[in-house]
Amino acid sequence: MTDWIETERTRMKPDSKTLSHPSRRKLASIARQEAELQLRGNANRAGSAIERYLSVFREALNLNCETTRYSDLNTGYRWCCAFVYYCCLQAGFRFPPKPELDYRYTLAAVPAWHHWAMTDGFLLPADSATPEAGDIVPFNCVDVGQPLDHIGIALEITPAFVLCAEGGNENRTGLFERPFTCIAGYVRLPQTC
Repeated sequence: MTDWIETERTRMKPDSKTLSHPSRRKLASIARQEAELQLRGNANRAGSAIERYLSVFREALNLNCETTRYSDLNTGYRWCCAFVYYCCLQAGFRFPPKPELDYRYTLAAVPAWHHWAMTDGFLLPADSATPEAGDIVPFNCVDVGQPLDHIGIALEITPAFVLCAEGGNENRTGLFERPFTCIAGYVRLPQTC
């Protein structure tokens, strides 16, 4: 498994339009650009329009699930986390799709983002932290009515809501206003990721 993680780290290259130093400001800018494209998945939550997002986790999902099912480009999955991870890579952040090897899930699942950030000390509490643009925002009861069921990237903060860039919401990318009541915390990636 370790060899796979090192392979993933060296294989992940930012798009040529990004700089080598990651920043949450850059993450917010890239996320906004991607969200504004209004890309849609097909009925299988797959398709060429969103494959750039899905592809970031296909190998990790195959390895984690001990299958080859995700190699089939017609196989989709709930892709909100893939959108976030793709944007992180484009912004220059580098961390493996399964940063916690002993944890059950890859970062293709919202609980994995929450667990990793909590374990490594960069999860800020929703009830007392002030969100910032570029924070990754896990949500409760937004997609399928369960805790930690959706995720996005904070772009703007108002007194009533956080404007987030998201993928996979209604199977598309877009900008969405999220009330503070559904926010499960703020993942503030360190610059060293």
